Amino acid sequence: MAFFLIFHKNSYRVSCQVQAMTDESPAGDGDAVPGGTTDSADKPEEKMGLAFYATLALIGILVLMIVVVNYPAARADAGIELTQTNWTLQSYADSAGTHIPARNGTGVTALFDREGHLSGNAGCNWYGGTYQTRDYRITISSIFSTEMFCQEPGVMEQEAAFLASLSTVSSFRVSESSLNFYDAAGTIVLVFVPA
Repeated sequence: MAFFLIFHKNSYRVSCQVQAMTDESPAGDGDAVPGGTTDSADKPEEKMGLAFYATLALIGILVLMIVVVNYPAARADAGIELTQTNWTLQSYADSAGTHIPARNGTGVTALFDREGHLSGNAGCNWYGGTYQTRDYRITISSIFSTEMFCQEPGVMEQEAAFLASLSTVSSFRVSESSLNFYDAAGTIVLVFVPA
């Protein structure tokens, strides 16, 4: 019976069993135990019990459920994030796909309202249009602009590239520091920052 308890109980009970068998005081850490070994060397390795693994699995399932359940809500609110600030163009892709910083002083802007309207300044002319979002997808359509001419070099070229890029966007991502628009191939075509 003592043999069974030594292998199947924790070290404290083993010490008590040895005491009961030998009528000696309980062995402390580092004290000699009958048989010439020390108590700390005889301590069995503690193993994680079934309750520990069950608790760990439950926590993992709960975290996974929180992420899965909240992901559609985060995606549904993505379009609303567009409306929470006024945006200023930081860079745009030209016809070759090269990102070009927006010209200083041109003030290319974008404002998205909650009714699905987009408006702003394209650098020289005012523009507008409509948009629809679904998750992180966006469709911008019915783009129009005024028809003024600006003589400053490069302004009209930037405006034409901006409006062309605006009509190609198919998805977006919003963070605290930027609004990125992507084309159907997943290439960033417009980068805005909060105004």
